Amino acid sequence: MADTIDNRNVVNGTATYLTDFPERMRRGWFKSVEPNTILTCESLSDVYIRVNGGVNCRIVGKRGVYEWRFMVVAAGDKQLRNVAFISDDYRANFVLKSVQESGSEIGVTNGQEWHNPRASIDDRSTKRHYSVTIAFTASKYGTYRQNVIFGFKCCSTLLQRICADYLPIEDYGRIQTATNYQLSQIPSRWTNPYAFYSPFMQNHANLREVKLSKIYPHPDKQNFFLTQDTLSDNRLTPQNYRGRMHEMITVEEIARHEQLSRYNQVSWLRLMSEYVLFNCDGSTVAKYTPPGELFAQLPIARDILEDTKSGRLLQRSCNTVLIKLWDKNLENSDMIFEAHIEDKCSQSIFVRLSKECVTFWNLEEHMELEVEMRFVLSRLNFCEWHLAVDSLEHLDLVFLKDKHREIDNQIIHSFMQVDAGNLRILSSLFLDKLLNQEQKQAVAAIALSTTRTSSPPVLLLGPFGTGKTFTIAHVLRMLVKNSDNRILLCTHSNSAADLYIKEFFHVWYKADKHPRLKPIRIYYKMRALNTVHPVVQQYCLMDEHGRFREPVERDLEDCGLIVTTLTTSSCLISLNLSLTHIVIDEAAQAIECEALIALTLANQDTRLILAGDQMQLAPEIYSILACERGLGVSLLERMYEFYSPEHPYRIHLCQNYRAHADIIKYTSEMFYEGMVKPANTELLKHPTIKPLTFYAVRGEEEQISYSTGYHHVREAEELANRVLELKNTWPTQEWGPYNEGSIGVLSYYHEQVQRLRVELRRRQLFDVSVERVLNVQGKQFTAVFISTVRTTTSDRSSAETKVKDYGFLTDPRLLNTALTRAKCLVAVVGDPVALLTIGSCKQLWKKYLEAADLYGMDRKELQAHLNKVPKLQISPLNPHAREFFPRRPPLCFVQYIQVPVWYPVIYPPHPPM
Repeated sequence: MADTIDNRNVVNGTATYLTDFPERMRRGWFKSVEPNTILTCESLSDVYIRVNGGVNCRIVGKRGVYEWRFMVVAAGDKQLRNVAFISDDYRANFVLKSVQESGSEIGVTNGQEWHNPRASIDDRSTKRHYSVTIAFTASKYGTYRQNVIFGFKCCSTLLQRICADYLPIEDYGRIQTATNYQLSQIPSRWTNPYAFYSPFMQNHANLREVKLSKIYPHPDKQNFFLTQDTLSDNRLTPQNYRGRMHEMITVEEIARHEQLSRYNQVSWLRLMSEYVLFNCDGSTVAKYTPPGELFAQLPIARDILEDTKSGRLLQRSCNTVLIKLWDKNLENSDMIFEAHIEDKCSQSIFVRLSKECVTFWNLEEHMELEVEMRFVLSRLNFCEWHLAVDSLEHLDLVFLKDKHREIDNQIIHSFMQVDAGNLRILSSLFLDKLLNQEQKQAVAAIALSTTRTSSPPVLLLGPFGTGKTFTIAHVLRMLVKNSDNRILLCTHSNSAADLYIKEFFHVWYKADKHPRLKPIRIYYKMRALNTVHPVVQQYCLMDEHGRFREPVERDLEDCGLIVTTLTTSSCLISLNLSLTHIVIDEAAQAIECEALIALTLANQDTRLILAGDQMQLAPEIYSILACERGLGVSLLERMYEFYSPEHPYRIHLCQNYRAHADIIKYTSEMFYEGMVKPANTELLKHPTIKPLTFYAVRGEEEQISYSTGYHHVREAEELANRVLELKNTWPTQEWGPYNEGSIGVLSYYHEQVQRLRVELRRRQLFDVSVERVLNVQGKQFTAVFISTVRTTTSDRSSAETKVKDYGFLTDPRLLNTALTRAKCLVAVVGDPVALLTIGSCKQLWKKYLEAADLYGMDRKELQAHLNKVPKLQISPLNPHAREFFPRRPPLCFVQYIQVPVWYPVIYPPHPPM
């Protein structure tokens, strides 16, 4: 009979465990390089577990009471040794009542862990039958979650998540209907495909995704549970934080799977050993298969476009497609193969078939084959986010304690005691002037907090050009020289992380030769070396083959500053780091669960600094429900609401040192409520060109057969001519000497970037930087030229209803990011009629054209064109309409009808030399 232990050793009101088993499992789960070897959600060999009624339950009525009974069958040497709860949330509401074997209670339990110290070591009976009973009680309506682990001898530990949703009976129907709708959005899956492998490709499959998926499986009807806590309560609290975040991440993943599944279809593939693609700049790309492999071209019924959510998702988050023979009468028609996507075009994709697939189906070049295909979404980000939510030990980092909400005047007073020598190094780039008051406050909040434990996070909101990066870099320079400090600096983008190396620490290290000023830059190990600046490479970790590698503990023993991105910081989790500071720049560009990846490395004394600009580019959220519940809100923005406006740790940098006053005036009024003010009076405008200029170009954008975006030839030609004109009349007296970083050319579409580079090369303008606006955060140029590309051929209705995204016409943050890269000149080249009549940026463009000089079209002509644009009629929603609920049963699968498709494939005449 099981003994019940009255464990009086209580910590924070919670009974301790009987053994070290639960804590060992937690450490292995959160810190191991291979957490799937510690515990898993997948079935184990010789172990079968079934639960009566399901792991997720809804409880209605006046009594919040429920019991789970897990039936466990173990064979061979698999013996049940431990069962325990390992989540601290709502621990008091769950009790591990008993464990029985063949009807008799065994082992001991204290309600939180069950342990069988007398389990036989030599007993190898064929099967053992266990019954594990877990009881739940609650007096208040709410959602209660717990993680249960089952520990067996000689195998991994099994993780089982349980949830009790206790709600009023009148809410049951509404919540169940919403749940059914979400479940209907989960597309059907093919399981156990034959994985793609090629000896000529390095690590096609991401092994970390495979490992983490065993703990955080693909959402389905068995493991997904939409709760009333998410649907009915907008509050995020320390108790519901983990459960709410897990649920919103899952809802977002479901939405992305649904978007991607819109490309699933039956299609005819054509096999080939080589193919050629033409780019819009006239260049070609030829690819050839290794021996035994083949390429296949698959036509797509739905266009892959940058304009649509599903198109952007397929381009950025899908590298694999599953294929299966459509004709069920063919031999081996049930076999499923994974294919690697080589190229994505607007109406077709090119995939690479493994040698095993070619051999198994007896495929040959020039064959045509009817197949069903399903696109596979990369799940690594979702798994990393889930792991970060579970691994976060200190919720004080994401919630503000009551004592920290008050204004701490002692901190402000202590600032007066900062050594003047430390301040002197912080003012070197401000024309030999001391820091402004806001920057001094930031220095005090970051530097003085090293003497205080349990201090709240420092929030540094710095719009463009206000010296945010400069201030952070110089504070870190001061802190890193203290050998007691170890600092992690994370950014959202690689370009921003590299900026700290190139512009600051490389210069300081070469000048001072101080070993603590030499940072370690950690890149994703599969990153191509030639895409990283040579200066940054000097600070990266490399293996003997010259490839990037992940750090080990000895790499960081004497390192004072580690620089990486939020996503790549996950490679540090298994290391025993003791970080004194975690600084997250571009924090407003990352969703909260992405920032948590870095926060899992914190201890109770680690200082957190969040810096960013909430009006720059933001991540795209696909689920409406997840967006409404705040998944797209950054940690910086959410924490900002906790602080009073006068709080010394909530700091606004408002003085712009980068841009000309005219540029600042426009962007400040349009995006920052007039808060940003000019502070650099030495920035002068061009003698003949206003800081805000517009060059009107009509015509139409084009899309070639293979592209997923658009280009505009006349715009590219006009822009290149204007760049050449500016370079030839460069005002050295006002702007200083012309150099490689003086002019930047930006566009939203990759195809236009290619076209612009062609036109600039034709004019011998090799020193002009041409980039997509998505890649320029943190960069700056003396003059910026923007190509808007889209014209009046864009669908106005789709833009107004946000069905499609037309770049600078529909995304204010994208426009703000582009405009704020400029110091002295912003020159826009585009169709003014389109910009003033299409999309949510119409008013922004109206104000811009009012302030700018207009070339290529006089204002009377522009007004005449605008008068010809018909008024757009969009039917409003009926506020009195009944609430919509999807029909039951869930949405059915739609089978596409095949039509003949022309294959625009050009075969090269000769193999490569």
